Amino acid sequence: MFSISKTYKILFVVNILILSTVYYIEYGMGVYACNLCKYQRIPYFLNLIMLTFLIFDKVKFLKFLYVLILSISINILISFYHVGIEQKIFSETEVCSIKKNTNNTSDLLKQLEKQGMSGCSKVTFRLFGLSLSTLNLLTNLSFLIVYAYILRNEQKQKN
Repeated sequence: MFSISKTYKILFVVNILILSTVYYIEYGMGVYACNLCKYQRIPYFLNLIMLTFLIFDKVKFLKFLYVLILSISINILISFYHVGIEQKIFSETEVCSIKKNTNNTSDLLKQLEKQGMSGCSKVTFRLFGLSLSTLNLLTNLSFLIVYAYILRNEQKQKN
């Protein structure tokens, strides 16, 4: 069994690998990332900060575990919504649409070229047959289980 400290370190590395992978897919491979895809990355940065504190002093920063759980829960909601849009369960909102505040037609053309004329519903990349949003949802559900387990064990040790 891993110690909690080692588990935090592994989770830290996993978060970095996830971010590195999605940035490589977007910029290295040139795959379009919609706004919701980008919003799903934000909690990972917060998670890295919280994990850094927990790695250095898990007792002093135990409350950060609650922030991690909240961050992951928010990411689960965003991912669930994104998967719902991909599966046509939910309709796209303003978050997914092209900005209409372009000043001229050349700006609009540049924006359309950048977006590839797709919003959040078009899956442009799959890994293991799943969209990145679906993988993100499954990953964050797994993270939630791990952090809930850690929290339960930490609370048992306190008592």
